[in-house]
Amino acid sequence: MISRRRLLAGLLAAPAVAASCGGARGETPDRSDNAGFAGVLLGAPLPKPTAAFTDTSGEPFNVAERTAGELTLLFFGYTSCPDVCPVHLSVLAGALDRLTGPAARANVAFVGVDTARDTPEVMRRYLDQFDRRFIGLTAEPSVIDGALATLKMPAPVIQPPGQDGSYSVDHASQIAVFTTDNLCHIVYPFGVRRQDWVVDLPRLVDIDWSTVQVPGTEGAQR
Repeated sequence: MISRRRLLAGLLAAPAVAASCGGARGETPDRSDNAGFAGVLLGAPLPKPTAAFTDTSGEPFNVAERTAGELTLLFFGYTSCPDVCPVHLSVLAGALDRLTGPAARANVAFVGVDTARDTPEVMRRYLDQFDRRFIGLTAEPSVIDGALATLKMPAPVIQPPGQDGSYSVDHASQIAVFTTDNLCHIVYPFGVRRQDWVVDLPRLVDIDWSTVQVPGTEGAQR
């Protein structure tokens, strides 16, 4: 079952949601409260991580540099996740297949937080089940924790193993979306549907954030 911290969209913080994998679904935010988006608008945008990740080919991958000026979806999970991660990946793959143009070329980057098991080889095989274009990233636990802190998301927690040696990992369950200005203005919780992504991704390619009013920030400069 998923244990959650309450979603917050404060002026300086992103929603911090920890997922303890086990089958529950999140709730899609009311579009009327988020400028017509299915995600949660942030009061202040967040920068792309500059962490020293390694991709599944073993090469260094700086997200901020390699995806500069491109719509990029970033989330943190693990390949043994029974529900949250495969659902996210399946939904995103299905949405991208239904799109054309720049929105269909959005980067999807998955950071494996279970560093003992999420090797580059394991992640590549895992991601290829959904979409060969998906980017798999790994790093030392301290580097991953630092990237999560930049995005104001909780660090992963490795649960004690069972008698058979298997274990689960509590991890941030939301997807951070970086638009072409290289900032994260919006995050998407677990449970957002494919059709919602199909509607939102084209809007996110061309959006002018200066025209968007975040609920609760009336009068504040965005």
